[in-house]
Amino acid sequence: MSGLMAIGAAVLKVVGLNPQRLGTRSETRVPAAATFSGMDFQLTGAGPKTSRIEFATWPAMFGGMDALAILKLIHQQQTVVPLIRLGANYAGSLEGLVVVQFLDVGEERFHPRSGVGRIVHGEAELLHVGSATSLAGGALGTGLGAAVNALGGTSALGSAVAVGSTVAGALRSFR
Repeated sequence: MSGLMAIGAAVLKVVGLNPQRLGTRSETRVPAAATFSGMDFQLTGAGPKTSRIEFATWPAMFGGMDALAILKLIHQQQTVVPLIRLGANYAGSLEGLVVVQFLDVGEERFHPRSGVGRIVHGEAELLHVGSATSLAGGALGTGLGAAVNALGGTSALGSAVAVGSTVAGALRSFR
């Protein structure tokens, strides 16, 4: 068991790109209007839900740059991907579908041979755009297939095969 969390095909692990902190933020909309007898509140539903993940790696010792490259690609292509998290008894828990809305990566103390920072850290803000049930409905579209192709996959992979292999590959890393 080495996987702690997966954002699409980007698996955050114990040794590799390691998640340091996870926070979730959501809101509900409750507009208020003044009346003669006080305030009138109207419950209009939920607003956007976001998750913020801080991560770090020491590439010379632990690797993790492959997962970071996948995360950058998912962000650049605005791909809708599943967010999977380690659950009880080493089972993966599908948290829903997300888009990497914000990605900030920093490097410190550059290695003289590779030119990569000895410490790479950053944070990603994920916007939840669908529930776990919308994954079965095919909400991912062709964006994930394009990401698989860009990472060296075959063009014969349809979006359903790409989704299945991404989820299955991410779940395999939780064992």
